[in-house]
Amino acid sequence: SLFVVGCHGDGAARLQGKWRGVRAEGVAQEAVPAANAFATATELEVKGDAITVTTPKDKQSGRYKVVKQDKTMLVITTDKDGADDPQTFTFVDDKTVRWAVLDGKSIVFAKQ
Repeated sequence: SLFVVGCHGDGAARLQGKWRGVRAEGVAQEAVPAANAFATATELEVKGDAITVTTPKDKQSGRYKVVKQDKTMLVITTDKDGADDPQTFTFVDDKTVRWAVLDGKSIVFAKQ
């Protein structure tokens, strides 16, 4: 794949599009129903260098940049959260991505 310096490279290209949450992972057993309800009502939309996260309670948009990537992982920072709060996305396959939202807890998304 082609990497362009100063551009997104192919990791960000993989994140482009609409993603819908399918389930939560890493949560305590008693929290699973609520976590899954939150996850399935969460969407990501990535267009160019803009990312929009829609949750049951909130919708946030911002610009992002890729700070690290490899074959299966993409780490971004957003203009809202800043460089001290990187977000990690792990690609399970072309249609599935896992977003590490908190330490040990993640939401699995399916490409729409």
